[in-house]
Amino acid sequence: MAGGTWTTQNKVRPGAYINTKGAPQPKADTTLGRTLLIGSSDLNWGKNGVTELNNQSDFQALLGAKLSDSKFATLREVLKGAITVLYLNNNNGEKAKVEDATLPWNFIAKFPGIKGNDITVDVEKDPNDETKITVKTIFGTEIVDSQVVRTTTARGLEANDYVDIVFTGDNTEPKAEVTAAGDGADFKLTAGQAKLEALAGSTSYKLIGGTTKTDEITDMLNEALETEQYNVVTTAGFAPDNNIHALLATMVKRLREDEGYKVRAVVPNYEGGTKYDYQGVSVVSNGVELDDGTQLSATQAAGWFAGASSSAGANKSLTYETYPNAVSAYPKFTNEQTIDALNHGWIVFTARRDGSVVVEQDINSLTAFTEDTPKDFRKNRVLRTLDTIATNTQETFETTFIGKVNNDGNGRSLFKANRVSYLGNLETAGVISDFDADDISIEPGKDKDAVLVTLSVTPIDSMEKLYMVISVS
Repeated sequence: MAGGTWTTQNKVRPGAYINTKGAPQPKADTTLGRTLLIGSSDLNWGKNGVTELNNQSDFQALLGAKLSDSKFATLREVLKGAITVLYLNNNNGEKAKVEDATLPWNFIAKFPGIKGNDITVDVEKDPNDETKITVKTIFGTEIVDSQVVRTTTARGLEANDYVDIVFTGDNTEPKAEVTAAGDGADFKLTAGQAKLEALAGSTSYKLIGGTTKTDEITDMLNEALETEQYNVVTTAGFAPDNNIHALLATMVKRLREDEGYKVRAVVPNYEGGTKYDYQGVSVVSNGVELDDGTQLSATQAAGWFAGASSSAGANKSLTYETYPNAVSAYPKFTNEQTIDALNHGWIVFTARRDGSVVVEQDINSLTAFTEDTPKDFRKNRVLRTLDTIATNTQETFETTFIGKVNNDGNGRSLFKANRVSYLGNLETAGVISDFDADDISIEPGKDKDAVLVTLSVTPIDSMEKLYMVISVS
């Protein structure tokens, strides 16, 4: 009797050869809740490029200041709605450093920028045990790292979130050990021991030479848009009349239509500003006042809407979504102003009588409707549904079918079965309605390696208007 598993069908003996494996499962949307925020402030610290952040991040170590700092007003709002923020930082320049011949280490700031000059390293000997050395890293006035080494274990000092360490030992170049003569006999000192033993009880070393030379943020924008994983990108925080908003809208339109990358943009509005008229761009027209008295402009409040939009799934609308910690719209719009803003395709924050502030309607800037872009496309929930279907279909085709499945009747039937199952799940989840397997067809394309997919779906929207008649008898 023979049996076991098999790789190819080349067995000699009769028997059962059985492989077991898990059935392919639908992939989770890895972009959900991820917002790309284009940095609008010169931070003078931090990695050049994208830094991934969430509410538990050490913002001071990564960006040079606490999240409560005024320069992070927009970032705080984005984090109220997003799960993850990809912060595009244009910081560059020279790193501050300490290279002191009396030390067995060089200290180099983790990032370039003038804030590196705010770092001090204290080297303290224990008065009761001179072989015990405490090395403290101080950022401004705050001790951000403290390590204890021995004069014999100087090599063990480790880098931290603020400084990198280059071990030099007792010479300018690292050495495993040095040999010295004493009392007519040779003995060995561990590298760095001689310098540490010669130090005074407590010495401070200030890092110097840090400079800031920011890169042009618009030059960095295109690479971040094309290489990072996110579903909403925003220029919230920039002045509403800054040209970067229109530039972002143009880039997002290209990504959506030329590259199939279904991302969306959120930008602020100002009177006489750009008319975007595009389903991939949402425009925020006013701000809010928070419960601590802080008044957020439209460009700052656009950050929260961008974060919330990135976290909203295809079965969720942000219409009447409550703005966290807001007590009033800023400025408040009248009924006529609100209607006018909605007709322009703008997001409006509205104060309700119960004291909360809500999104009046979850729409985008599309206002010119055509047969290809009907009125339904202005609703962000509908757009998220269509984007979700398009993105999932693309990812499934690329990971499961390209180069792996024959372009024949059987292969196309497999692809259709996959899509029917996926769309059926969307119907169950309340994303689309009345779906039938006949609503999708997969036929041969013009080339032998091409397939043509035709799909008809009915996205579900949320209730938004109540028309009621009360009859009195």
